[in-house]
Amino acid sequence: MKQISQLKFSREFSITDTNSIVREGDQKFITDDLYIIRSIHRKRDYSHYNADSPSDIRYIDKPVFKLLSVKCDSDRAAQVRPQICIMSWDDDYIYSLKRDTLRLYGPKDNSNYPNSNAMFDMLYYLIKPLKLRHANGNLVRGFKNHLITRLNGFGADSMHCLTIIDELRKEVENKQSDMFETSTLDDMRAYVYNNGQLEQCPITKVIKPRSHLEWGNISGIRCYRDRTLNMEDYGYTMENHCWLKENEILIDGTCYDSRTVNVIRCDGCNAKCVEEETRDGECVECIGRDYRIHNYSHRVEETLGFDKHSKLPSEPYMGIELEYQADKPKGGRLYTGDKLKGHALMKDDGSIRNGFEIVTRPAGYWTHVNKLSSFLDDLPEHIHPHQSCGMHVHISRTAFTFLGAGKFTEFFNRPSNKKFVQLIAGRGETQYQKADATWDLKIPYNQAIKDYSYNRYNFVNVSNRKTLELRIFATPANKMEFMIRMQFVKAMVEYCKPAQLSVPLKEQTHYESFCNWLDNTRNNSYEILNNFIKESTICA
Repeated sequence: MKQISQLKFSREFSITDTNSIVREGDQKFITDDLYIIRSIHRKRDYSHYNADSPSDIRYIDKPVFKLLSVKCDSDRAAQVRPQICIMSWDDDYIYSLKRDTLRLYGPKDNSNYPNSNAMFDMLYYLIKPLKLRHANGNLVRGFKNHLITRLNGFGADSMHCLTIIDELRKEVENKQSDMFETSTLDDMRAYVYNNGQLEQCPITKVIKPRSHLEWGNISGIRCYRDRTLNMEDYGYTMENHCWLKENEILIDGTCYDSRTVNVIRCDGCNAKCVEEETRDGECVECIGRDYRIHNYSHRVEETLGFDKHSKLPSEPYMGIELEYQADKPKGGRLYTGDKLKGHALMKDDGSIRNGFEIVTRPAGYWTHVNKLSSFLDDLPEHIHPHQSCGMHVHISRTAFTFLGAGKFTEFFNRPSNKKFVQLIAGRGETQYQKADATWDLKIPYNQAIKDYSYNRYNFVNVSNRKTLELRIFATPANKMEFMIRMQFVKAMVEYCKPAQLSVPLKEQTHYESFCNWLDNTRNNSYEILNNFIKESTICA
């Protein structure tokens, strides 16, 4: 399943070998329609030029393989036009590659603009079919690494890449974990470490690399769709560069059902808007900062200040960042502004395609729990997590000693804790948050005192002067997920305080030591977390 370039292809199927692929005068069918023949490519000889006789042009006949189509031959014969080949090549050169003809007559599973090397990958595995599993049903050795290499190279354009991805999908669906609920797309992305830009068509649910899909707007949502689809077959028509169904209307990029909404004019700016997405007759753009999406660099604590009145003296300040996809941008902003007014603001974030990042002001644990629980209790369906969305928690460094911060950092980077961290976080590693086995107890001290620089995309970002940022969590989809994660943060802060344990220091950064401590702690604040861990298979 290695990706096959022209060089590798020619080493096995050389034009100089008369028995390679097809003999002179024969045809080698590689599909029901496509076939290969041996032929001649007539190439002009530029080494010969006679200035006295410019019309004296000479040619060199190069033996080549040619890829042809029976249907193309038939269509051109009916039009009384000469036969053409899709591609011609020898061991060193591609003399002709007609991509338009390939798209029309070739396999539909190639990308729209395949790399020339991808053509040889396609041909190779049509001649020698892929073998993806052993006789016992297990995937062949090196499946993951070869797939990642293919997704990052020219092999992603080949039709066989989709065959391999389909096999991966079967494997993932057969082995999906019951520890937490994830989508097949998320699991496949995690398997290939987010290589290859895998996307899922919202209509057919097929999963392919982006090079095999088409970017567009469906019902107001910008997404990738299967380019082989005829959208009219699914009841869509194109209006203003957006695919809409019969009763759908588009206002400022958001799709509405014309049968269920009342369109009015904003009292403030006179813009067209939906009545249910206004407050006192004004649209979301006119009603103030709590409903606005601020710049990524905006400092929320400077606008909303610190919550000094509700925070308990024993609580450290925390700040929370929650990333959400919003299928109805204005409706999402109104709901968020109504629920979190004065406690959080919305910000733009490049990692979110259609949505925003909710950033709270610094406050105590219980304030965050009360405010965000209210937000999550009635969370509408059009606000939801996406695979790219995460939850980050900033914890004031005053909550830790250097040793406590070291224990906190080592705990999340320790390889033996990987499955436990994944269980609590609700996701595995991504390009924006990953573990580093070399990170130990000394990291926070070295950063703060010796001014060492460290990767901010670690599970624990130690680059901020006043906080430790825990980046492991997937964005919660409901109150229960949020409570598990917040109780875990609170418990870890308490666990890392001095004199909490009598076991050796190295054991203290192992998840089993934390679970034992949690089980013996008589604190109702951790009840949901404790029950969740006990019910999981990892701690059974």
